[in-house]
Amino acid sequence: MNEAHDNTTSGPRSPMRLLPMAVILTLALAGIGAVTASAKPAAPKPAVPFTASVAGTLTPTGPGIFALAGTGQASHLGNVKSYRALVQITGGDLVNGPITNTLTETLTAADGDTVTILCNQVANPVSPGSPVLNGTDTWTVIGGTGRFRNATGSGTGHTHADLQAGTFTKELTGSITY
Repeated sequence: MNEAHDNTTSGPRSPMRLLPMAVILTLALAGIGAVTASAKPAAPKPAVPFTASVAGTLTPTGPGIFALAGTGQASHLGNVKSYRALVQITGGDLVNGPITNTLTETLTAADGDTVTILCNQVANPVSPGSPVLNGTDTWTVIGGTGRFRNATGSGTGHTHADLQAGTFTKELTGSITY
């Protein structure tokens, strides 16, 4: 059974028949290259000044551990509807000072976005044996959520704590990038 071969449907393709397909493929690849070239990474955002002022209660939760809870104001957050911190005393003389400690602090804005900082503090009693302490802080942004998800920053601050009354105030100054 010899069947005749029909060259009109399956014969070798001439270069002219492939030209439209080559043009379409070339334009498609050029378009992909143009999108890739224009999709440059965003320039890093500049650091902006950051300040915060918070106050609230201080509660002992274990040996050398205190929980802070409060509210306040912070630049770029506005109303700090919630300030939470865990203080861990790391060393020092509790009667005469200085006392070293670390704080992990989270400031929550009214919209729920957060900035979390790690603070290293050196505190001194206002007089030997006094339950009132003044602390000097050095802090670094270690996390955040919402618009502060990839935030970085650092600064200094001052904390005043009255262990007997169970109260504190805290001022932070520095810069943040978000």
